[in-house]
Amino acid sequence: MHPTEAELGELFRELQPEALVTLAGWVARLSNEQVKLLVKRSAERLASQNAGEVLKALASNDPGTALEMVRLAGRLRLNGAPEGMERLLAEGNREMKLAVVEALTAVASPTALRLLERAVEDGERDVRIAAVRFLSSRGHRGAFQRLESAVNGNKLRQADLTEKIAFFEAYGAQAGAAGIPVLERILVPRGLLGRREDAETRACAAMALGKIRGPEARAVLERAVADKEALVRNAVSRALRETVR
Repeated sequence: MHPTEAELGELFRELQPEALVTLAGWVARLSNEQVKLLVKRSAERLASQNAGEVLKALASNDPGTALEMVRLAGRLRLNGAPEGMERLLAEGNREMKLAVVEALTAVASPTALRLLERAVEDGERDVRIAAVRFLSSRGHRGAFQRLESAVNGNKLRQADLTEKIAFFEAYGAQAGAAGIPVLERILVPRGLLGRREDAETRACAAMALGKIRGPEARAVLERAVADKEALVRNAVSRALRETVR
């Protein structure tokens, strides 16, 4: 006979903090949704009251246990949890890294923001984009040098358009008027021998200028209104609309 939900709940309420690692490991292995929910609730109760056990679970050699603990820490916004996520962000697989970034954005503590700054240069494209978008939305400038280096250097040359947009728009939002000369060189190369960037990069520069706004940014955009590349023209048009908001 299977125990009732009430009986299981009563059992799980008796568990001590040391059970957290075991509970986190169970979640992925359970097929009964009712039991899984009870286990999650019990794990959440223990995690919210025992920071030390949270760090132990995050340090588990079992990837499933660590992954569930990361997700749980994000749901509960446990301030101390990011201390145990640094290794997972550096060494985890794609699923783990994305879960860590999601948890860090939920917690948003100083330690979480510091780790997200590092994630801007992660080897996983989706991790980089998620980190850049969140830090930009918060107006957090801790990763600005990394953004500036990416926009000025070669790091984004092989990136797809989505990633380029994320980096350029974040740069424009944080650089302000000081970033106009950098973006102008990319969007409107000077002279016949001037280096011309690809259309995607130039379109992204236009979008970044739209984030800066102001008359100086608008003046640069107006010089590219008749660009021969449709992608650039469209980006310039959208950016010009932003400058008048």
